[in-house]
Amino acid sequence: MNKISHLSQIKSEKWVKNWSGNWRIAFATLYYTYTQGLKSYIGKNLDTNLLVCEQKVSSNYIAKKVLDKYCTYTAGLIIKDNALAKKWAKDTIATAEHLFEVMAKLKNKNNLTLSNLLELKSAFYLHIPPHFSMKKVVDYLPEKLQKKLTPGLIAARLKTEHLFNAVDLALRKYTKLIAQETGHAKDLVDFLTIDEIEQYLKNHKLPSKKELVGRSNGVAFFCQQKTVELLVGSSYKDLQKGLASFTGNELKGSIAYRGLAKGTARIIFNPFKVKKFDKGDVLITGMTRPEFLPLMKKASAFVTDAGGLLSHAAIVARELKKPCILATENASKVIKDGDLVEVDANNGIVRILKRAS
Repeated sequence: MNKISHLSQIKSEKWVKNWSGNWRIAFATLYYTYTQGLKSYIGKNLDTNLLVCEQKVSSNYIAKKVLDKYCTYTAGLIIKDNALAKKWAKDTIATAEHLFEVMAKLKNKNNLTLSNLLELKSAFYLHIPPHFSMKKVVDYLPEKLQKKLTPGLIAARLKTEHLFNAVDLALRKYTKLIAQETGHAKDLVDFLTIDEIEQYLKNHKLPSKKELVGRSNGVAFFCQQKTVELLVGSSYKDLQKGLASFTGNELKGSIAYRGLAKGTARIIFNPFKVKKFDKGDVLITGMTRPEFLPLMKKASAFVTDAGGLLSHAAIVARELKKPCILATENASKVIKDGDLVEVDANNGIVRILKRAS
């Protein structure tokens, strides 16, 4: 990890939340590849990448100017050659199928090895470039071309929806094994990076327990080209203040499906651990996935921190014809469970009407 602090640089950026989910650090840190592995496939890397990991949720942020530059570049490629979109969709499906095959080997295996992990990493790194480029570029295409290409891209996305959860579960098998072998609490071992799991399998070395305890209170990874800086403690808290800044009672986002709904906000990160969710409640989360579907059918509207036209929430909203606002950045942070909210998906605004008592 880089010893030089880039906190002031990080705080000066406008960050866009790329994804958010109930995933552990091992999965999150696979996304180092954004700053290192895209160029060989697409011709361009992202310069910076920010990973923020907490007990319940991990999120990936990309600097807006960096994302705009990358997606403008990829959109230009598609505009020149529309067939590239079909190729990216095809490659997304093919690499996903390969990744599922790799994970199938681990399903009932107890003696997980370094070679298994390296094969998983390699397969994942082949999958991310076409998937990421396909998913993000559609939001930057001219409307006419967007409408033409979106159906084929949606089909590719739907075939890979379960993939990231499956990768996270596969990596949790490794952290469970390490917890058993070392006696560390599982909650602490969940804060190991993908590289640290690899090092453990090579030489049985781990960060100190003190280091892991510090991370368990929140940790961020700032990736800049081939350097990675870890932020914990006061640096992490300082960073979070900037990311979660909010004033007033309205949040803005992008519209996935128009409409107007009012209901009780339910902040859900893990759809398998839901205390209460009544018909007509408003689902607010970092990002939806297939396992959210039962809640989405009951909800009057959806609001997410991250996402674009090819996100799961957007696709389901169009299918169920329910109001949906995406890319609010921090709705799941500033809205509290039980708040009364209005989702004005005609104008892309979420209003907090009454705070929960």
